Amino acid sequence: MGRIWLPGGAGGADLDVITAGAGDVLSGKVIVDKEGEPLAGTLTLTGTAADSHVLAGQTYYNTDAKTKRTGGMANRGAVSQALNAGGSYTIPAGYHNGAGKVTANSLASQTSANAAAGHILSGKTAWVNGAKVTGNIASLAGQTVTPGASAKTVSCSGKYMTGNVTVSAVSNLTAANIKKGVTVGGVVGTYEGYASSPLYLFRNGTWSNLQTTGMTKTIGYDNVKVADGVLHIYTDIRGAVGMARLNQTFNLTNYKYVKAKIKAGGGGVGQIGIGTTAGITALASLTKYSEGIASGVAILDISSASGNYYIYLTARYTSPSGNTAVLGASVQYEELFLTNA
Repeated sequence: MGRIWLPGGAGGADLDVITAGAGDVLSGKVIVDKEGEPLAGTLTLTGTAADSHVLAGQTYYNTDAKTKRTGGMANRGAVSQALNAGGSYTIPAGYHNGAGKVTANSLASQTSANAAAGHILSGKTAWVNGAKVTGNIASLAGQTVTPGASAKTVSCSGKYMTGNVTVSAVSNLTAANIKKGVTVGGVVGTYEGYASSPLYLFRNGTWSNLQTTGMTKTIGYDNVKVADGVLHIYTDIRGAVGMARLNQTFNLTNYKYVKAKIKAGGGGVGQIGIGTTAGITALASLTKYSEGIASGVAILDISSASGNYYIYLTARYTSPSGNTAVLGASVQYEELFLTNA
């Protein structure tokens, strides 16, 4: 057994207890072996760990045996995250124990909606509350509809229109081509070229072909009356001419005559007149008037008249002696009409 003698002292160290070898001693350091011979260390520290590679709170040595280091790696434990379709999750740096997981949320939770097949175009699909739905809405192409005398229906209820529905225009639909007062397709006619002849305004107790019916007296003993199929026009209270007019004007442009049939035996004389105002009380104020007759057909030539006029009927009574009529005399008209013959 070798010994090391220490100068200046007694005794020596037992070298047999040395167990370290060169590989146990840091490189650059020298010890003695069991024989007392110098032994150079060959142990080299070559760790590459940094603090961020070691769990936080844990200590370690790296390339410097004299420096104890402390780890800085975060301990994440079990990290879990739920994702929707198209979502992402950034995994945090640190230690993970393997119990964490990333899961995808259910499709139903991501497709909450209230559409049904009847809300989706046929052949198209959509996801509704986690289920794939195929639409069944039919398509209808654009079309042109030709109007006619009766209504036409384009069956587009519940369908998807892929084009416009066009309603063709009605050719020649102008006011000038439509009978005056008649509405066709929203156009009110103004055409007066056609004249129904004869056109009866009053006949045997019945009014016709007027927007309103009847007559209003402008002067006379009593109001105009229709009784026993005839129209009564009364004289003035003093026997002077009585007058009454139609309740509205009438376009005389396309007619040549106004005629009135007077009933025989009425006891008076009747005349026809036209005027542009509503309250005429004298023959002289009329635009024109006919000769008076006691019975038969009174005729007023209106071929020179154009436009709207009131039509007047008159009543005049004179006794054979030339005296004026008694109270209540009237002229009785059976017909009033417009004609071109």
